[in-house]
Amino acid sequence: MFVKTTLDYGEEETSKLVLTGSKSDWKSQEMVGLNQVVYDETTMPPPVCSCTGDLRQCYKWGNGGWQSSCCTTTISMYPLPALPNKRHARVGGRKMSGSAFNKLLSRLAAEGHHDLSNPVDLKDHWAKHGTNRYITIK
Repeated sequence: MFVKTTLDYGEEETSKLVLTGSKSDWKSQEMVGLNQVVYDETTMPPPVCSCTGDLRQCYKWGNGGWQSSCCTTTISMYPLPALPNKRHARVGGRKMSGSAFNKLLSRLAAEGHHDLSNPVDLKDHWAKHGTNRYITIK
């Protein structure tokens, strides 16, 4: 809401922006009109990634998030290569947080593009950037 104000010293009018409402009100406006969908593992299948041409199920990661089993920002192969300096470990796949995944589900459901009883293919929905990893230089 814009409010016109005048100053006491004869200066010209200025426009001032007055914000009304709490932070949660304006932060939630991006999802206005959408029925938010929350992933329910008892009724919905886990997401998949088809970057290699075959559907590969993603791994659970973090708090409701998902990790690709077949791709990173630079590699797309299954299985992902092993880490040479750690036994029984592989390169970490692309990751999507739980909140980002729930927003994706809500957007897909609102657009009517996807039946949520089928697995969601995350191939085109991964973030374009990599993970934050600190490199130790010896």
